[in-house]
Amino acid sequence: MILREVEQPLFKAVMHYTEGNQSKAAQILGLNRGTLRRKLEDYDLAD
Repeated sequence: MILREVEQPLFKAVMHYTEGNQSKAAQILGLNRGTLRRKLEDYDLAD
């Protein structure tokens, strides 16, 4: 529950910073791009 509250705004901010570039966002967050895509879908942040 806490993780969701932290991850969602973090992912939103990083996606804004990278102008929607998922590869750059994944690199910044230290995630695999596939993992980032799944989490973005989970949080309804995917475009």
